[in-house]
Amino acid sequence: MREQFPVFDLHCDTAVELSLQGKQLAANDLHVDLDRAGRLLTHHQFYAFCCVYDKGGLPLPRPLARSRFYAAVSEFYSQLSANAERVRLCRNVEDLIDAAKGSRQGVFLSLEGPEVIDCDPGRLEELKELGFLMTTLTWNHPNELAGPHGTDLGLTAQGKAFVRRAQELGILIDVSHLSERAFWDLIDVTGAPIVASHSNSRAVCDHSRNLTDRQFKVICNLGGLVGLNLYAPFLKQEGRADFSDFKRHMDHFLELGGQHHLALGGDLDGCDALPTGFRGVESWNDLGRWLLQQGVEELTVNNVFNNNAVRFALQHLQRKRVGG
Repeated sequence: MREQFPVFDLHCDTAVELSLQGKQLAANDLHVDLDRAGRLLTHHQFYAFCCVYDKGGLPLPRPLARSRFYAAVSEFYSQLSANAERVRLCRNVEDLIDAAKGSRQGVFLSLEGPEVIDCDPGRLEELKELGFLMTTLTWNHPNELAGPHGTDLGLTAQGKAFVRRAQELGILIDVSHLSERAFWDLIDVTGAPIVASHSNSRAVCDHSRNLTDRQFKVICNLGGLVGLNLYAPFLKQEGRADFSDFKRHMDHFLELGGQHHLALGGDLDGCDALPTGFRGVESWNDLGRWLLQQGVEELTVNNVFNNNAVRFALQHLQRKRVGG
């Protein structure tokens, strides 16, 4: 039985935690570092920047959120430069191919909470220039764009303009954290596939952060991608979650036709309760082996862990501009 697995994870919060805690990307005691990711067969990761709330989950004043965001981005760029032999910042398809050819870990940037750019469609070019390829519309609080999960607030006129401009620039829209009403408003205006970077099945675990079957099916029909979240309360309503709970969500989405649309979105370093036996990024190998032991086909594991996300990236990330 194989010992290592290729992994492409759509969401972790490691970059901001590195900044807040003064830790190093190469090696740390968080969930994700380059040393432990190196134990995987390959590793590509979307590093999300969520700087809009305090430790109690309350919204930060905009000036403080912006300051924290730009500091975290600057410090993360420094960390990438210090580890250039092991990582490649990916802004386009060619960068991902180059990372793979050089056996380097592909690094992708995403924004979780556009309050740091004042929810302004006119500032999305700035976000793109910083290397960001994906953004949510909300975190857990309403803003000028949309309502979050657990509310009945929809997508505003500014939110629709934000979506259109983001997609014109090739920035992916991440619907995780979005209210159900706002989700369906978005479906009416989207001109590109959408991503739910770290969301599970509401039919399996009834939580407002999880997707209904109907939502999942429309994401698939649009050619989108859904990343399975490891946060225990999104896996199981009561008791300790374990690998079997992850498999229940995976199996359910696969039964709904998600064979080519299901990926990983572990939420590592963004949650404090992981399934029993999952310690950090290196534990994707443990989960992969366990799934094989349960009779899951190796191709299915590889598709969910890596292939679907790679295929999506190759199809929907922008190509490098001539002369760029």
